[in-house]
Amino acid sequence: MKLIICKIISLLVVSASASVLADSNSDFSVSGEVSAGLINNSALSVDEIDNVSSDSDSGNEIGIQLNAKWLANEKIKVTTGYSYQQQNYNKFSQYDLALHQANVDTSYHLNNGEIGLRLDAATASLATKTFFEFQQATVYYGSFVKPQTYIRTSFKIKNKSFAELSDRDAEALALSTDIFHFINNANTMLMLGVNIEKENAINQAFSFKGAGIASKVSHKFTLFGLGSQIGLDWRYQVKDYLGLQNVGSESEEKTQRDDNGHVITASWSLNILDNLALKTELERGDYSSDLDSLTYKQNVASVGISYQW
Repeated sequence: MKLIICKIISLLVVSASASVLADSNSDFSVSGEVSAGLINNSALSVDEIDNVSSDSDSGNEIGIQLNAKWLANEKIKVTTGYSYQQQNYNKFSQYDLALHQANVDTSYHLNNGEIGLRLDAATASLATKTFFEFQQATVYYGSFVKPQTYIRTSFKIKNKSFAELSDRDAEALALSTDIFHFINNANTMLMLGVNIEKENAINQAFSFKGAGIASKVSHKFTLFGLGSQIGLDWRYQVKDYLGLQNVGSESEEKTQRDDNGHVITASWSLNILDNLALKTELERGDYSSDLDSLTYKQNVASVGISYQW
């Protein structure tokens, strides 16, 4: 599957370049963002490898994001992006996380909607050591069913690989639908989404069927003459694992594993200058599992600044 995704990425890049070169009227634009801030985490964890600690810590985080957009013609749009995020903790450096992400998205405008193909790739490192790689191909269709309501349905193919935990290497299929509704001259957005997923790992103990629901509301407004935006989102995800897992690291007893998690996130940004914003975020997670080691609560708070161009 990784080979197929790589071939699709190459095909997209070549076709996108050809489309842009073929149309002298095509538009090209570049944008970006850099950010820096402070973070506090009440329960350090690495979800991808089920590493959960009761330790809390604070630290700093930095990020950079670059985007490019080609409007090849009235029908075809190509966007590409790259981002880098890094979190460094003061005491527990083994949880220092670095994440590289890249994507290519090609879409075609239809009379009553838009169809597209998006490729994503990511590499994650813990304490400067790469431990996880991820690739995803997404086919999607979206349309405005009403002037203020947009519906998007997507089908995803995913691939995960781990540097030292190859029994967790997995492929997955997922289907999702999201509804976006805009009011107040598009200053307020309401979103509701549902998804289902089936992941097959090399070790059956890590294979699962999952389902989730997500909702979000965001609102743009002016505060003391400055542009501002607040947001509130809620996510609920359940996973039904298909194999038995050990109850503990030193136990031979096995049990069926089911996980679920509720996450609520509140965010606020304030544009203190035209391109400079102050951002704050609070996140509360409540996770439960048949495995006691994966049942925990987590609070994450961050504050920082970002510059966009």
